[in-house]
Amino acid sequence: MFTRQTLRHLANANSFQRGEEYADEGHVTRLRRETDSFHASVRGSRIYRVALRLAAAGPEFTCSCPYEFGGICKHAVALGLAVLDAYGTELTSAAPAPGPTPTTPGALARAVQGAWADRKKADKLRFLEQALAKSDDLARQFLGFGNQPVAVASEALLAGLPTRLTETLEVLEFDEELYQNSESYYQEDEGDGLAEAVEEVLRDALASFVAELLGLARGGQLSAALRYWATACAAIYQVEEPASDDYGSFGHYGTDVLRQWHADLAAAGWPAVLLGAVLPPAEVEAALRWLGQYLANPPAEWPDFEASWRPLLLALAADPAAVGLLPGSLEKARLSPDTLARLALQSAQTRPNDADWAEAAEILLPTDAAVAQQLLHFYATRADRPALLRAATTAFTTWPDRFGDFVLTTFTPAQAPDLCRAALRHRALANGSLEDFARLRPLLTPAARAAFLQAATTAAAKGQGSVAFAVELLVQEADAAALTDFVLGLEWLHLSPAAHADLALRRLAERAPAALMPALETRTRAYLRGRAKAQRGHALYQRLAHWLAAARTTAPRLAEPALRLADELRAEFPTLYGLRDALREVQLLPEKPTLPTKGGRKPNPR
Repeated sequence: MFTRQTLRHLANANSFQRGEEYADEGHVTRLRRETDSFHASVRGSRIYRVALRLAAAGPEFTCSCPYEFGGICKHAVALGLAVLDAYGTELTSAAPAPGPTPTTPGALARAVQGAWADRKKADKLRFLEQALAKSDDLARQFLGFGNQPVAVASEALLAGLPTRLTETLEVLEFDEELYQNSESYYQEDEGDGLAEAVEEVLRDALASFVAELLGLARGGQLSAALRYWATACAAIYQVEEPASDDYGSFGHYGTDVLRQWHADLAAAGWPAVLLGAVLPPAEVEAALRWLGQYLANPPAEWPDFEASWRPLLLALAADPAAVGLLPGSLEKARLSPDTLARLALQSAQTRPNDADWAEAAEILLPTDAAVAQQLLHFYATRADRPALLRAATTAFTTWPDRFGDFVLTTFTPAQAPDLCRAALRHRALANGSLEDFARLRPLLTPAARAAFLQAATTAAAKGQGSVAFAVELLVQEADAAALTDFVLGLEWLHLSPAAHADLALRRLAERAPAALMPALETRTRAYLRGRAKAQRGHALYQRLAHWLAAARTTAPRLAEPALRLADELRAEFPTLYGLRDALREVQLLPEKPTLPTKGGRKPNPR
């Protein structure tokens, strides 16, 4: 149970006292409930967003304030007290039902079937009577199932819906007062804060309409719920502008509000809530008949019309009571092949029908990576190797990064030579993997190998591949001329990571030292004079010193030229003391001599 005592335990004394003051002074505004969660704005030094969820392990608070001390903050306390005042002290945290509960839908259905067969008729009736008394939604479903009038006057709701929505949205004001009540008024994130304030105003304005639609769905009024949703979408889109929009918060007002409507419904569980109602066959048939007629010639459309209908259609395709009627109802509907394929996929999964599911998945295979993954698993579990190879080829061709590893762990080069060769080639280039190239090399013709080397060096030169990988490939292929052209064609200073430049120079020193030394003599001077936007400083001096040291230690014939070049650089740039120190660190210049002090003693180094 959630009580004031709960809050006292969660907060320190100061936070609880300040939270009480905030609650008493009316600092908690825009309080709303979503099942076991509560949201509100709490005014402190600025407006904070606070939320409370009654979880199984106890109440969980979140707040946008920076409080990091012991217990929950004062804003959370204020929200908790406001919730208790508004909803009473009988609130409980969500907890799992006691006793063993089947964990899968199939197991639950079997358990209920068995228990139903064992119960006496009087027990069944008593349970039904108690259930109907506790749930208004279930009571409405029962009335509808018995073809009796339903308590909710759905026709009246639908008749006045466009007018009510228009009047609600046209009077909203997004002005200076809204800005001052938003977080952006106190913070520097004006765009985000103002957008959140606008979103909150729209959410509050649409909340009653969301509740009405969900009430129809939970009450088993499927036809009315579908008609309400379509009517609301069309009406919202047609609203042209609010009463004021001082900050240009909207592009097209109706489109932006419609987007918020979809988001609010999705957060509230729409359209999955449709599947929770117990519907008589006549209601399902009537709803789908209306749906088919509407989508065959819709009286109104809005942006992303079909995309907004798709979740609802998929929810119906997931309902065993509706799935059989859906194809006939939508026969004349204007739906894209992609939507029809997704409906077929969901319908086949609901029935279930493996053959129909695979047929629909094959249609979606080239455009949906998640479906491709499911289809590959489907064929793999059935050991259908020809179908698996065909699907894997399409999946890899479309998404090589995602399905390359699957190809290489599922097939051998003997089983799928072209596919494995393509997968190895892609992974070797993408990861700069010499191990993958070693596996790939025997599968390549000389021309294909040359093309691979060209692809690796071109990607590395453009900064899209690994320089170290390209260098090692050229070394393995013993192509000194190509290695020289590649390394000298790079802008050494801007290679990342810097170790790749060191590796490239060492490999060139081993294979073509005569070509490396002139380049070092030219480039070190050029970089010190600002080539490639080089900035003088410690980082540049360290890079140049490492290059000369690498040449000296890798190729013995370059030792004397490297020392001479270091001495020349020191003479040409006498004021660059950082360069002098860097060259000394790698032992390319002699250490500074130590002068004796009076009495013949050397000074202590500092």
